[in-house]
Amino acid sequence: MSVGERSTVGLAVGTTIAGGMPVFLLGALFAQLQGDLDAPAWVLGVAVAWYWAVAAVVSMLSGRVISRIGSRTATVLSIAGAVASLLGSAFLAPSWVALVLWAGLGGAANSLGHPASNHLMSLKVPAERLATAFGVKQAAVPFAAFLAGLAVPAVALTLGWQWGFGLSAVLGAVLLVLFLRFGPRRAPGSVRKRGPHVPLPGPLLRYLLLMSTATTIGAAAAGAASAFAVTAGIQRGIPDALAGILLSAGSLLGAVARTVAGRVADRTGGRIALPLTAALLASGAIGTALLAVDATWAFAIGALLALGPGWGWTGLTHFVVSRVSGAATPSATGIVQTGSYLGSGGGPLVFGLAFAAVGTGAGHTLVWLPVAVAQVVATLVVLKLIRTPPPAAPQ
Repeated sequence: MSVGERSTVGLAVGTTIAGGMPVFLLGALFAQLQGDLDAPAWVLGVAVAWYWAVAAVVSMLSGRVISRIGSRTATVLSIAGAVASLLGSAFLAPSWVALVLWAGLGGAANSLGHPASNHLMSLKVPAERLATAFGVKQAAVPFAAFLAGLAVPAVALTLGWQWGFGLSAVLGAVLLVLFLRFGPRRAPGSVRKRGPHVPLPGPLLRYLLLMSTATTIGAAAAGAASAFAVTAGIQRGIPDALAGILLSAGSLLGAVARTVAGRVADRTGGRIALPLTAALLASGAIGTALLAVDATWAFAIGALLALGPGWGWTGLTHFVVSRVSGAATPSATGIVQTGSYLGSGGGPLVFGLAFAAVGTGAGHTLVWLPVAVAQVVATLVVLKLIRTPPPAAPQ
């Protein structure tokens, strides 16, 4: 890659990490903050759901917003919003209600950053390297979970959970400075400020809705696994620090899976992108099914599969969306991401309520089986998508 391509992808990665940290820190640090804020177990599901619900609403509007303010301004707002969310969670959260509200700001920041950075990459990175670029960029999502998991033994158990949010805010502020210094001075072509909004043709919209169905269901399962991996692991008898490390290991495996999947898709001219997506979703179903087995070894292997290859498909779906959407990539990304956000919020919310209801009673591990079934359904939807001819991209 050229220097310009590497800087574009690098800043997109940083933006994605910043936007994801508010929600992943909630899941990783919940066991520590729960006592301080007198938060019931179901609050984690509510906070994560609120984060993704706000993200879904903002995502539906993101295409038009970015066409008005430009990708550079949208990215700046995304990073600044993430920093504000992290700072508020660290220093301005006297109760769990405030923590939930700050999570919503993080969701808005995340949803604005994805379409802006996706469109910049689709313009800056050549087509033969685009799947790899999206794989690297989307690897930032589990990498954010990796950092959140490390925050448990490195920060939360020594300095306190507030420092996990606070130090992440500092890193976000550094990223903002780097973007202002090295980011594009103005977005090229159709993403300039007040550029035209490209409408979505009917065939493309139907294709995107089918894709959104798969990403919604898949994100619901992955969101439940990532949000409750630490809490459920501790419930199984895994020490707090080791549960955090397990989240980090699985998330790092997911980052590697996304990058490798993108590279494989590029080497095959993009033809294998959707079949590989189906295979990765199926591996996630196996992983979450193992989480239902009441044994520590099964939980460890299941978490690694669910958070690793089972969550390694998102870069491929972003690549497919950008390839079929052309100039309408911001709006198309907003539609598919809306489904992903709804799933990422609804999955942890429903799972959190079920998790709190079953407690530690007999058969409590079976709460993971519906998550595995959901990933099987998502796999079947992608198989349907493989047989659907892609529409022509708008110019």
